[in-house]
Amino acid sequence: MTGVNDRNLAPAGFRFSPKDEDLVNLYLKKKAFGEQVPHNVIQDMDVFQNNPSFLPGGGKLFLDVKFGFNKTRRPVLVNMHEQIAAGLGYWRTEERTEKIIVYGNDKLIGIKNTFVFWEGNGTLQTKTKWVMHEFRLVNHTTLTMLKVSDWAVYRVFEDKIMGEEDSDEEPSTDDDDDDDDGTVVP
Repeated sequence: MTGVNDRNLAPAGFRFSPKDEDLVNLYLKKKAFGEQVPHNVIQDMDVFQNNPSFLPGGGKLFLDVKFGFNKTRRPVLVNMHEQIAAGLGYWRTEERTEKIIVYGNDKLIGIKNTFVFWEGNGTLQTKTKWVMHEFRLVNHTTLTMLKVSDWAVYRVFEDKIMGEEDSDEEPSTDDDDDDDDGTVVP
């Protein structure tokens, strides 16, 4: 979202925080079919060109989440993990594919894949706090034979909770849970 002024996009107090269903149904679907995207808040962005910290976008209007449209890239299987090269590392799949269903009529409209960014290559790799959600339409073709599954919308953000798990603080213990041998029982 380089050069985009947050104040010109929406009224004061507006925060862009769409649900998964809305990202697919209101934004990705319009992009894939060549229609105008509402408010032009999601721009084309190659999420695989740089490390996630260098991607444009985010800011207060977007609650520090970066959104972008891009052509999909299929993960490559490396050491039993699916991954996509990006910047000085790669995005690795972390969870199962999730179905995106239209509320009310239970119609499958898309899928969501979750990736975590790993820095480095070869033997030196470090898992980061960066998470990416890839949303795609279900695989079908339009009357004009445009394959809509080629487009995806991406949500990229730093997972604050992941950092808490790695903290140096020791968990507090309750004296009532001590065994006779001195071990603490959870």
